[in-house]
Amino acid sequence: MNPSIKNRLGKVQVIIIVFMWLLIFLMPVLTINFDYEINWEHIFSIWKEYAIVFIMFLINRYILLPFLLFKHKKLIYGVVFGLMIAGFISVIYLSERVGFKKEPKGYDFQPPRKESFMFKPDFEPKKEIKPPHDFIMVFPPFGNLLIMSLLILGFDTGLVFSNKWMKAEKNKAILEKENVENKMAFLRNQISPHFFMNTLNNIHALVDISVDEAKESIIRLSRMMSYMLYDSQSKYVSLHKEFDFIKSYVDLMRLRYTEQVSINLDIPDQVPNVKIPPLLTISFIENAFKHGISYEEQSFIGIQFSIDNNRMNFEVKNKIIKGKTNSENSGVGLTNSKNRLDLIFGNRYELHVDETVDNHFVVKLNIPI
Repeated sequence: MNPSIKNRLGKVQVIIIVFMWLLIFLMPVLTINFDYEINWEHIFSIWKEYAIVFIMFLINRYILLPFLLFKHKKLIYGVVFGLMIAGFISVIYLSERVGFKKEPKGYDFQPPRKESFMFKPDFEPKKEIKPPHDFIMVFPPFGNLLIMSLLILGFDTGLVFSNKWMKAEKNKAILEKENVENKMAFLRNQISPHFFMNTLNNIHALVDISVDEAKESIIRLSRMMSYMLYDSQSKYVSLHKEFDFIKSYVDLMRLRYTEQVSINLDIPDQVPNVKIPPLLTISFIENAFKHGISYEEQSFIGIQFSIDNNRMNFEVKNKIIKGKTNSENSGVGLTNSKNRLDLIFGNRYELHVDETVDNHFVVKLNIPI
């Protein structure tokens, strides 16, 4: 999602939340009958309960949802959510019960005087007024606060979920568009007519040197194009196929350079049966070949993959050639590659692009698999 649009949506959401809570706190004042004296003590007691609900709202939105529910800890979230509501409401209820033990203002309960009437009085004696704690209540005193808490927190949780779902749908649409653009850019820049021309020329030269090696190179080129045209159209591909594609690419690139260029590719012998998004690392490898090789001086390309604790580690290293820089866009480019990683993995990946003190350019990527 565009950062400016995301910031605007965040500001709108904050404005809506502020307006909602201002309205809630103003409701006791707006709904009173101004023909009578305002009972501020009663209003303050309502505001005290609303303040408790507001505190629970903040805890739920900024702590429980992001750190429990959205981290797939639903059971823990449900338990903590229930304990939070029960705890806060118990504090309010117990504080009010303690307050009721004190003699309320406005009531003067005197023991009835023993008076005998010889005749029926012309007036009805005043009925005894019972204090609030003697009222018979069918609904528990904390019921309103409980219902209000569940409604507001439930509504806010649903609102956060709907916003998260909308963002996921937008990211999905952007990702699909980005995948198409990346594939098309790769086809235009990586597998360009220039690349085919050089590769086929190299294969043609191999025919006179080693027919078997020329045949093997043609097979590699065929497999590579099959992967690009068919397999890479899927959302996910097997890690084994992705490694086969990289092997074919590197082997074909070796045909273009002399022994003065050292090209090393290290792929694990045991590859787990998992799937990943296609073409995640090829742009970094292409960037190294484009900017890290010189025909005038000795240069090298080092590519390494490893699997550890359900994560894949990738590293590509090349010598920094004077007059060239790896930071320039190549193929889909480093910037577009990072944007794609953001959309696919969010904050679940690590990418480091550095120029080392020993004149090397290094890209390190760690992703879940």
